[in-house]
Order: sequence, then C-alpha cells, then structure tokens
Amino acid sequence: MFVKQAKRMENAPLSRIREIATYCTELEKQGKHIIKFTMGEPDFDTPQHIKDACKRAIDEGKTKYAPINGIEPLRAVISEKLEKENQIHYSLDEIMVTTGVAQGIFLSLMCFLDEGDEVILPNPGYNSYLTIPNVAGAIVKKYSLKEENNFQIDIKELEGLITEKTKILVLISPNNPIGSILTEETLKKVAELVKDKNIIIVADEIYEQLTYDGKRAVSFASLPGMKDKTILMNGFSKYFAMTGWRLGYIAAPKQYIEPMIRMSFLMTAGAANFVQYAAVEALRQDKSICEKMRLEYKRRRDYLYEKLNQIDKLSCLKPEGAFYLFLNIKQTGMSSEKFSQFLLEEAGVATIPGSVFGETGEGFVRLSYATSYENIVEAVEKIKAAMSKLR
Repeated sequence: MFVKQAKRMENAPLSRIREIATYCTELEKQGKHIIKFTMGEPDFDTPQHIKDACKRAIDEGKTKYAPINGIEPLRAVISEKLEKENQIHYSLDEIMVTTGVAQGIFLSLMCFLDEGDEVILPNPGYNSYLTIPNVAGAIVKKYSLKEENNFQIDIKELEGLITEKTKILVLISPNNPIGSILTEETLKKVAELVKDKNIIIVADEIYEQLTYDGKRAVSFASLPGMKDKTILMNGFSKYFAMTGWRLGYIAAPKQYIEPMIRMSFLMTAGAANFVQYAAVEALRQDKSICEKMRLEYKRRRDYLYEKLNQIDKLSCLKPEGAFYLFLNIKQTGMSSEKFSQFLLEEAGVATIPGSVFGETGEGFVRLSYATSYENIVEAVEKIKAAMSKLR
C-alpha cells in the first residue's frame, strides 16, 4: 500500500501541452508522420559562440556551486541589458538568476501568495500561472484578452476584479499563447490603475525580443513609478534558442529578491555555473545570429497568417510577437479540443487547444511556428485537405 500524495498536488496536473507532445511522440513511434505545432521551443540550435563559451567555462573549472542569486558577471551584463534596452536601472542585488523562467514563475507566485490571497491572471494565458496559485491555495481571478479588442486589456474589467485581497497581477507581453503585445497605451492605463494599490505586478517578458513589423514590447517596470511594484522576468530560452540550458532571471526590488533567493536555494541551490558563463557570452556578443532566427520566425508567421486566413471557416489576427498563432476555429462548430483532435487524426498536424490556456481560449487553437518553413508549408496543405472534408 502506498502513501497518498500531498493534497496540494491534486491541484497540480501535468501540463496539457506536454501531454499532447508525449502523445505525438507515441504516434511517431507507431510510424505516423506528425507535424508538430505544439511546443514553444525554437527548432534552431544554440548559436555556436554560446556553446563554445560553455565549453571554455567547463575547461576553466567553472563546475562548482555558483552563488544562489547568480554569478556576478552575469548579473552585471543583465543590468547593462536592462539599462540599455529597457531603460530601467537595476543594481546587482536587485537581480537574481533562475533555473529557467519556469522557476521564476514559481518563485514570484509562491513566495508572495498566501492562502486566500487573490491573483489576477490573463485569460488566455500560459497555463503555469493558473496551476501554481492553486497549489498555494490562492484565489484566481482572470481578465479577458479578446480577439475583437485586439487582445488588449479591458481596463474597466480589470478594475472590477481588484479587491483588498488582490496581491498579484500578472502581465505576459508578448503573450503566450496569443502572440499579441500589450501596447504602451494599455500598460500606462494599468499603471494608472495600480499606482496607489499595494499590488505586485509580475511581468513575464520572455518573448520581449521576438517582435515583428517594428512593434516593440514595452517593459512595464520602465513606466514611471512601476519599477518598485514589478517583478520582471526574462531569460535565454526563446531568443537565444537555449531552452535546454534552463536559465532565466528576475529583476525586482531587493525586498522581493531576498525571499525568492531563499526559496530558490530550497529548490535548486542555484543555476549551473558554466551555463551562466555561456549566458554572459550570449548577452555580450553580436546578436546577428539571433536576429536571423527572428526574421525566419517572421517569414513563417507571414506564410501561416496568409494561408490559414484563406481557408474557409478559419481566421486569425497577425501575431505581433513570440512565435505563436492563435487560430479562430469557431465557425467549424467544434470545441477547441475536438478540432485539435480532428487535425491530428485527419491531417497529422498537432496543435494545442486554446481552452488549455483559459476559458477565453475556447474556440481557438494555438500553433507554434517554431518549426521549419518546410513543415509549415506541408502542414497548411494538409489542413486545407482536412477542412475540405468538413464542407
């Protein structure tokens, strides 16, 4: 007889995205050809100069424990990056390195949410933000990001969600799963709303450098008076194609950094030493290779956007950032889950149901175009053929 898991784990299901990805792997083992738009993982290899820096660090003996909050050279270049690119000054003790942004999400929520506290999340939004507050026993509220509003925040709706129990407001821009960017105008309205309230803003900016058509993702902490209210999160996984390296960072007031360092010690005791030296190289050196990757994402986005909008019963807005397209499938009359399953069975194309990301995601499916252009061209033809069967 086995001991039961802790009750809190009943509120921590496995990621539906990972479940679907695992199912696709099983289908491939059976010999089926599956084109996967599932994972938010660049199909590019990590740039060679970053890998070389990691090898050098290992050869130089950078294989011991690193400081829990991260090595000083990395925190220094992160500070330089934030000053230059985001116009925010952070001292080194206001920055900590995390084992991926995933750990940053956990730290920023678990270190500040008590049972009964309220957290306000985007809907749709990345699903970890829903699971972790449930584990903490917090009360989740959601603001809607709607296609008809170009996926911007309805400030009146948001204002109506805030109470004396509200402790955290989460902003994700560019957004996963939508691929939208919160405009500076929208962010200024949010700042005006929260300026006199005792609320922490958790700003997830992991896709900040993956934007298109001259659009810019404004950092919330750069707005007047907002730095002291914000936990800013970013990392290396997406823009630098370093998902498996598991490295992110948090910038926040020292009062917020201190408990997160303590929690981080209990979780991982700090990110890998030699990986951090590779990240120093990533931030310091020429980013032309990363820019080539960004332009290739744009090429893929443009093709998907044009071709999918030509298919009867399907439509989408043009994504402004990240590498996701949020496809409206409402005219099919199917649920998101059913349509995703339909494409998998009829076309061998794997997508993520929009409902995974919240109720407002129902009627959509998410496609990650972090896969090859050739795969995208092939998938579009297969989707066309499958949709013709619906007619």
